[in-house]
Amino acid sequence: MTQQPIAARSRPVRRLVTALAAGILAISGAAVTGSAPAGAVSFEVPDGFFVEQPGRFPAIEDWHPLLTIRPPEGPFSGLSAIHLREVDGEVEEPDLWLKRRLTGDVGSSEPLEEMFSSLDSPFGDPFFDALRQAIPELYAAMQKIADLPLEFCDDPQTGYNASGAFREIYCVYNIGPIREYLVLRLQKADQTWYFTEIRTMNEQRLRQLIGIANSFDSGD
Repeated sequence: MTQQPIAARSRPVRRLVTALAAGILAISGAAVTGSAPAGAVSFEVPDGFFVEQPGRFPAIEDWHPLLTIRPPEGPFSGLSAIHLREVDGEVEEPDLWLKRRLTGDVGSSEPLEEMFSSLDSPFGDPFFDALRQAIPELYAAMQKIADLPLEFCDDPQTGYNASGAFREIYCVYNIGPIREYLVLRLQKADQTWYFTEIRTMNEQRLRQLIGIANSFDSGD
């Protein structure tokens, strides 16, 4: 599978700045190109998106969370996110490091179950009862993908964003009517390794999230 380039966006954006050393997060009303403070990272984030602070996420053995960007609040917003993490220490083999992060974990079925039960969801109609009842079985089948996660992924490739080159693995998991897109990126910028995870179940949202991730600026 080949990832298509993201077209330039004309919608208003705001520059999201996160000070790494102090853990300070600031969002300006217009795009800022060079005002991010030293030791900070930034993204161009469309209006309506929101950011979750690092304190809401547990520490992992070789990286720690910086922030998560999510789409506007709604019954489906829990299915899409960009997670930015800082890697602890040096990465000797970026491709191998990324492959080891491919656990095949599809997460909890709770967001999808809420999608079917929400009063605003088009899938709340009784017509979809059979599919709703099949969700646990579908997720169990998807979890089995963990045995061969790389079978659903492209080989690592080099890409570029506002901070330079990164290594990326692009995956699509298909089980029945459920499709999950997963993009993992590893990048060294300003002597720091950053690990970015993009996850969604909607191709259109994927393109939007990739566009945001491509604006990543380490503040160097």
